[in-house]
Amino acid sequence: MWDTDNYCWAVICKNKWFHRRQRFFYGHKIPLGPTDSLAPPPALKAPFTARCDDCGKEYSYNPAELVRFETDLPGSFVPHPLFR
Repeated sequence: MWDTDNYCWAVICKNKWFHRRQRFFYGHKIPLGPTDSLAPPPALKAPFTARCDDCGKEYSYNPAELVRFETDLPGSFVPHPLFR
């Protein structure tokens, strides 16, 4: 009833040295695909790669590293292939 569509699945970039000056305690989140506040995480069985939109580095992530966070995605946002 009070749910908004301002949530997305994300991972936290592993390039901590680059992002330390921006978000020291929280890390830079890489948005992967839109979701809502109640949807269960996608059933991913294997690690996947994601490229950071800020530092440009690509790292491998385990499904357990997936987080949900509230944000407004830009209109030009293209979801990761696993989250379309």
